Amino acid sequence: MIRNTLQSFGLALQNIRGNLFHTLLSVLGIVIGVAALVATFSLIDGLEKFARDQIANQTSVNAIVVSTVTDKTINNLSVRKDSFQVMDYDRYAAFRAGNPLITRASLHNSYNREIRVSGRDSAIGAMIQCIGERPPSDTILTHGQLFEPAAFTERSKLAVVNTHFARLIVGADSIGSILGKNFQVFGHNLQIIGVVKDKRLEVPPTAYLPISLLSSEDLHRSPPTLLFEVAKTEEVPVLKTQLESWIKEEFGASSIDFQVQSQDFWIDQTAKGFLIFRIIMGMIIGLSVVVGGVGVMNVLLISVNERTAEIGLRKAVGAKKGDIRRLFLAESITVSAFGSLVGLLLGAGFAMAAIPIIRFFADVPFNAVLTWNTFFIIASVAVIIGIIFGTYPAIKAARLDPVEALRRE
Repeated sequence: MIRNTLQSFGLALQNIRGNLFHTLLSVLGIVIGVAALVATFSLIDGLEKFARDQIANQTSVNAIVVSTVTDKTINNLSVRKDSFQVMDYDRYAAFRAGNPLITRASLHNSYNREIRVSGRDSAIGAMIQCIGERPPSDTILTHGQLFEPAAFTERSKLAVVNTHFARLIVGADSIGSILGKNFQVFGHNLQIIGVVKDKRLEVPPTAYLPISLLSSEDLHRSPPTLLFEVAKTEEVPVLKTQLESWIKEEFGASSIDFQVQSQDFWIDQTAKGFLIFRIIMGMIIGLSVVVGGVGVMNVLLISVNERTAEIGLRKAVGAKKGDIRRLFLAESITVSAFGSLVGLLLGAGFAMAAIPIIRFFADVPFNAVLTWNTFFIIASVAVIIGIIFGTYPAIKAARLDPVEALRRE
């Protein structure tokens, strides 16, 4: 059986070499379809990798985020809840202090406010970042000092501002002079004790203050988000389970107001989105592959007519119907595989050529990715197309009567 199959593929290769130009024309549809599939899948895989990297850069893989669910769905409409629980500083600090797995944590929310600083008549627009720890790690202290831990527990009326905030108040040449000035927000008169520089560009004027100063009404107006980070990835599910249990104990039936998400949630959602996109594009582009398969069937039907005498002779010397079917199926699969290989090379070349164009217009570190899944899909396409569109010509050839076939010569 194996020997006969190998002989069939050998004869198929001889026939293809004998009609190379004709074969190339017949598989042109497969070449174009496979090339489009390879280019599309490699670009989508590259886009998915880029998205994963961006998510990982924004939030650590070892992080867990707790957010407040403020909306509910009624009649397929999302509406804000009449009441919901929020996480305050005291609860946050209690869980933070009692869990040794946590290496980094934050409790924060933000507001956009109009700010008036003492000694200045006009107001400025600023973002108010309310935090439960020191300012984020992407800031650098340039003047004054940062919050001491006691500033959060004692609800000290202090603030740290960024350089953009300070420049608008005292000018770029005397940023340090803003230290000691006061401004009012949320009913508190806050004293500026430090200035930080942002590593990121295009950051708005920002003031940081202890979130412990906020009232319950302020917290409900903009529910804070918690973030806990552990040292090892395998500790994430452990902390997540502990956190969910703690929220249920702390809030009881109202624990449904909180959503606990780890980084793998966002990665899974991204993967599902790209999978749907990949399936849709594969179905659309697959139409051109089907057209190519029709071309393969057409060339094989022509081959059956042209080789009628050969088929009759093979049957006359003892070839069985299965041998004839195997011969033409082998030729169909070989032709499809040849077209798929050419399409694979063209598609990969197109994807590589598209990278500098994408980088030029989008200005992002994007790369196409050729995965083993893509190669597996292309190999499967070659075999399936060969079998589906080679079956009818193979059956037709096997059914030829040897006497009638020899007469046609």
